[in-house]
Amino acid sequence: MSQVIVGQQAPDFTGTAVMDGRLKEVSLSAYAAAGHWVILVFYPRAWSFICPTEIRAFNARLEEFLYSRTCAVVFASTDSEQCLRAWNNTSEMEGGLGGVHIPLLSDCNHRISRSYGVLIEDEGVAQRALFIIDPKGVVRNMTVNDADVGRSVEETLRVIDALAFKDQFGEGCPADWKKGDEGIKTADLTKVDSPIELKKSWTEWARPKLLRTMSNNSQRSTVSMVSARSSMLFSSQGPPSPGLISPTSNGFALEKNIEAAMANSSIGVAN
Repeated sequence: MSQVIVGQQAPDFTGTAVMDGRLKEVSLSAYAAAGHWVILVFYPRAWSFICPTEIRAFNARLEEFLYSRTCAVVFASTDSEQCLRAWNNTSEMEGGLGGVHIPLLSDCNHRISRSYGVLIEDEGVAQRALFIIDPKGVVRNMTVNDADVGRSVEETLRVIDALAFKDQFGEGCPADWKKGDEGIKTADLTKVDSPIELKKSWTEWARPKLLRTMSNNSQRSTVSMVSARSSMLFSSQGPPSPGLISPTSNGFALEKNIEAAMANSSIGVAN
């Protein structure tokens, strides 16, 4: 069974559909040539319970698809065209559709549903699947519902609007985005400003860091030693003279430690 992937070309299809009581040939290539979006809606079977509620709901808002969004809606099942025509011509009170205008595509040979990967082989019926295909014939959205859960017309319109907005402005659409809302400029957020600045060598990168680290450690050690010595002198001889306190560190020893670190060897603080 074929596998349809969002972002790739949709399998082309040609078949006989019931349209306003007549039989017409419909094809994906014809819709693409006319610059139409296409919503291809698979449903399990005619003369059922959930399926007619979906078809009537989409039919009631068909103008919003066709005229406001240049989008065709096609419902497909594995029923024969004669079965579909009888179903559409039957009143709602008697379990029929009551004359909808949406094309009811017959896939009685299972070619279309199998090519879209939604055919339940052992039952010979299609899953409750929906595909949104753009005018270039590319699959832009696909959903598969539980057999007893119908699709939302409002959500389908929202997704089409979001896809058209993205194509026109190049912006992403956040959760619950609706037509008229602002998008997200994802291209700006993912733009790489400049390449990373690399040092000529590891030594050039590491020396300043080691110098700061060792300088801080040396100063802390010197202050601790001076403080201890000052306390001893102060307790035995009174306040120490200024000449006994030297807060400076040994620069030669510090540099020696840095060179040793660069050479990846261990050396203690020199006296």
